Amino acid sequence: MLHHYLETNPSVKRDSHFHADNCSGQNKNKSVLAYLSWRCTTGLIDSIQLSFLRVGLTRCAVDGYFGLIKQKWRSSENDTLEHVEKAVNTSCAPNKAVMHSWQWYDWDTFLLGFYKPLKGILKYQHFKVSKEAPGQVVCRESPDGEGSSRSIARDVEMPKSSDVLPSVLQPPGLSQARREYLNREVARYISVSAQDNLPWS
Repeated sequence: MLHHYLETNPSVKRDSHFHADNCSGQNKNKSVLAYLSWRCTTGLIDSIQLSFLRVGLTRCAVDGYFGLIKQKWRSSENDTLEHVEKAVNTSCAPNKAVMHSWQWYDWDTFLLGFYKPLKGILKYQHFKVSKEAPGQVVCRESPDGEGSSRSIARDVEMPKSSDVLPSVLQPPGLSQARREYLNREVARYISVSAQDNLPWS
């Protein structure tokens, strides 16, 4: 999703500063740092700073918008993608559902052949990568703290062209057993108007 956003959003600057939720499973991890470093090494961007608020201080406006979606969701009929889109769009004025599909790439397998995990990543809150220092990450525990440069590059030659991409992940789809389970256990809870358009049919 990050790749799709950066590739399709014309407002992204050559020198960018991103803020993210302090979640190691989704944001503060070896894959995100490797991906951002790859973008600099291949010349797609000049530098990227990535900042995280400390644990316990991570609530922001985005969380409030998700909360409004949740409220709307609980009081809406949500049997189809169209229903979900309507719930998001009517939850509050700024919320707009983006209905599209994109290609999912196997970034982990591709990048982790060229980059290694950053030891002690969780204690840092601010990171910077740049094309001037390929494979290096400047880490800080606070915005004004002294930064330390750490290498995450493996001792292997990495393609410098951004045209060299990971393999595309193909969704396996639902097994016949899973379809039978959904028809048997879930379909009866879906409104009559949506019965002819079940997503797993």
